[in-house]
Amino acid sequence: MRCATEGIMYPYNALKELKDNLLFGDDSVSGHGSKAPYVEIPHAAWSVCRDELDSAFASVRGLEPSVVFVLGPLHKGPISADDGFTVFAPEDGVLKGSDWEITLEVPSDLKDLVVQNDDICSEECSLEIAAPYLTLLFPKARVCHLLAPGRDEKLRTIVEIARRDFPGALFFISNNRESGCADMWKEVFL
Repeated sequence: MRCATEGIMYPYNALKELKDNLLFGDDSVSGHGSKAPYVEIPHAAWSVCRDELDSAFASVRGLEPSVVFVLGPLHKGPISADDGFTVFAPEDGVLKGSDWEITLEVPSDLKDLVVQNDDICSEECSLEIAAPYLTLLFPKARVCHLLAPGRDEKLRTIVEIARRDFPGALFFISNNRESGCADMWKEVFL
């Protein structure tokens, strides 16, 4: 999948900027680990939410998940009443920015529940905004990016399977708190 918002929603040298940041460069600062079922991260440009992003990712520093799920809203795509409800994910592979990269993979037990399509997912910035942090903090983790257009019981099924089959997984929900565009993901964790 190509990067669509690098240099717009976050800087081209994002990983270098994070490494230079004292929050991530000081080994005496570490996260306490997350006891919550998910970590909410902002769904906005770094220029607007950088402090909130730093804080959210610092809270999970030191964890070593094998799988990271980034759950976000789908703002575009072929969505109509005739399409039914579909959860989308990028194709498996590597997503690269100027100075970062992450491995994308939908776990096999979720593949029947999602449609993998780079065209639909390419301009959804929820993963790209988080990707430099994921590269720095969880370099060995596989990342599953799931996008939903709204509420549906299928989301609960996906989260239940992911939590059951990957008990050490880390879940991030990319949400704009003002619009609540990803509240449907938060609701399935209740």
